[in-house]
Amino acid sequence: MQYVVGAYSQLPYGTSDEEYEALLARQLKPLLTMVYRNSNCKLLFRLSISEFEYLEINHPEVNMLINDLCRKGQMEILTSSFYDSVLSLVPTHERTTQIERTTTYIRKKFSKKPRGLWYYNQVFNPTTVPLVGLSGLSYIVISTYNQVNNSVESTRPFYTDEMGKESLVFPIDDRYSKETCDLYRGNITLDRYLSDVARLARETTNAISTIMLNMDQLMGTEGSSEVYRVLYENLGPNSTLPSLYLQDNEVSRTHYLPNGIYGRDFQIGKGTSINQLIYDNPMLTRNYGVLNMLKDVVHDSKKLIDDRKSIEAVLMKASSSSLYFPNESRNPSILRNVSHFTCEAEALLSKLPNNILPDEVDADFDRVKEFCIKGKSGISYLSRKGAVISRHVVISSLYDLVFHSGEGLFADSFINDVTEKEMCLSAKPYEVTPLDKRNSDFFAKAPAISLGKIPVNLTKRFKFRQTTMIVELEVENLSGDPIKGYTYVNTINLALPKKCSVICPGGEIDDGGSAIAQSLMVSDMECPFNVSIVLGDECEVQRFDFSQKALTWLGAKDFYEYTQLKIKKKLSLGPMQSMRLTIGFRTEKRKEKHNDTAEQSAP
Repeated sequence: MQYVVGAYSQLPYGTSDEEYEALLARQLKPLLTMVYRNSNCKLLFRLSISEFEYLEINHPEVNMLINDLCRKGQMEILTSSFYDSVLSLVPTHERTTQIERTTTYIRKKFSKKPRGLWYYNQVFNPTTVPLVGLSGLSYIVISTYNQVNNSVESTRPFYTDEMGKESLVFPIDDRYSKETCDLYRGNITLDRYLSDVARLARETTNAISTIMLNMDQLMGTEGSSEVYRVLYENLGPNSTLPSLYLQDNEVSRTHYLPNGIYGRDFQIGKGTSINQLIYDNPMLTRNYGVLNMLKDVVHDSKKLIDDRKSIEAVLMKASSSSLYFPNESRNPSILRNVSHFTCEAEALLSKLPNNILPDEVDADFDRVKEFCIKGKSGISYLSRKGAVISRHVVISSLYDLVFHSGEGLFADSFINDVTEKEMCLSAKPYEVTPLDKRNSDFFAKAPAISLGKIPVNLTKRFKFRQTTMIVELEVENLSGDPIKGYTYVNTINLALPKKCSVICPGGEIDDGGSAIAQSLMVSDMECPFNVSIVLGDECEVQRFDFSQKALTWLGAKDFYEYTQLKIKKKLSLGPMQSMRLTIGFRTEKRKEKHNDTAEQSAP
């Protein structure tokens, strides 16, 4: 019996230094050192580009060790899409480029061209099979365990065919992957894990067995690198690599590998495909829609000559698959880091002459287009649903203030003061009309609203002025009866990098607190700009901070998501009277305070 032992990691851009260093100390160094000292051991290996680049900058000696193992024939590195894009989500004309760019990077860094292809989080689509031959590769390494039907497609190497093109597949032995996943989720102890792996190794009888261990799942457990020694010792001396196996063996089996998310890298829940995972999550749908819109603009524009390559490079980073896996070992900081590249592409395109960004776009696939307002300092998306700002990019810092933040900016609602029941309008279709050709002024009218049995009219006017958005609101009583016992609420959700301070003239507003104020300053120490909010009248302002618990590779942690500001104004309207409220929203570069030594030394 021959066997392939492999190890892979998929840490994306935005991963913390703590996690990179834990991977290095607990997995990479022990594993690479052991293989280096035992010439009979061979290793199939896979790291993401972000990890190779981190090592190059911080631990170049590790990349030198990898290079040495490749030259000695002990290691084979798998290629993949650059920045770990899901190939089926990438436009067809980009797919081969993605793989070839990764292959070239590995060949130049480690003096050996990859022969096998790896799919990020093992998201497979048969339409990508022809890419294997087009990219000069020989095989695919992927699990054939299907979470949807809890079955394994195949345990032996086979050829899969698509559109007359075929590729050889080395299926990963799922038994080892299951044990590793159980250890990661705390279902078994390290001692139990090592003994189970040893038992499985002794029982393996296949002519060729491919074992790929997820180092990300292992690195949270100190001492887990011992599993590699257990594997090599119990499986015996016949360690090989896929390319070496193919020199002496012929594979004749064929099996069609269908579209799916395979393996145990993350739990897909009720989803059956990557597309469903995206469309079931409104935030991911918007990310995907904006990214596709930008790619279409670049692809279709004949005006981009000098700027095309730089913009396409940024869009490639923005295509990182970490954007589409929010529930498993992902956190807002990683998602925002990927979103940063989307903002950068938008900023580059907005600065080009002839205004090539569209004035309207359906970014969230709801068949209702949003208005795209391009300014020198920001890019805003005004949604017809709720007449809210669903995306607001601050060009100077390449940051989306609304990213991952609920309803967005300026969402309307009414609260019954007696029952405290809130009527939210953020999902209601508004009638939104541009008032000028430059798309800088808009008028929005809400659908028919009744407070109790009294009809009211709600209108909003948006004015976009460089660094400032001005929203003029009016609530009008349309009946001959007075309105009392209701409060109008305008909600502003701000997704700053870290938990922020909200300061009004009366002092700071804490989480869960409120104040009567006419002006606010919102900032955190990491964000290079402040957000100032000025109201036409004094209103009650409530603050709420939201966070989420995410399962990171080093355990569960709480991550700050966004701060919600609720601007409240009680309604007391006589027959045919109206209430008006103006909200000024401005982003401005934060002024750093510097100590003046001359002043300090003056008497």
